[in-house]
Amino acid sequence: MSVDQQTIVRVLMRDRAKLLAYIGAIVRDYHVAEDVLQEVSALAVEKQDQIHDEQTLLPWLRVAARYKSLKALEKRGRRPVLMDGQLLDLMESQWQQADRLSTQEVHEALQGCLNKLTPHARRLIELRYGAGLKGRALAEALGRKVDTLYKLLTRTHSALARCMQHFHEEYRDDA
Repeated sequence: MSVDQQTIVRVLMRDRAKLLAYIGAIVRDYHVAEDVLQEVSALAVEKQDQIHDEQTLLPWLRVAARYKSLKALEKRGRRPVLMDGQLLDLMESQWQQADRLSTQEVHEALQGCLNKLTPHARRLIELRYGAGLKGRALAEALGRKVDTLYKLLTRTHSALARCMQHFHEEYRDDA
């Protein structure tokens, strides 16, 4: 038995954010990540007879995303800087745990973590990810030096990571 096209589309829509995060961690470029996700989606439909059921679909998508992401980097003459094969192998168990969380649960946890940030840190995140400002443009919007901005962004990312890790640990303890 194999998974049908309707199931593939439903899972892709439900877990789009998770897959984009996974791909983005490898390629480190939003537009490339979107392209890779489209390739993986088309591949899943093409190879649907090789995917046994819905439980194996998300891991199959992640493996396909991994190879397509690395191929995209290779095609562009770039090597993965932060995510090599060994690191991705080590992280697989973490991704499998994340598969058990709904996108809604993760979104709610992230929103809760964002609400715990200072107003200035929230504004930094809004401008960086909501408005897409980077580097000098972001520094100018906040009236800060670029070096100072990067330090603030690093601290803010760390605070969000700690908060999300706390959520993940609570979820794991409850499961």
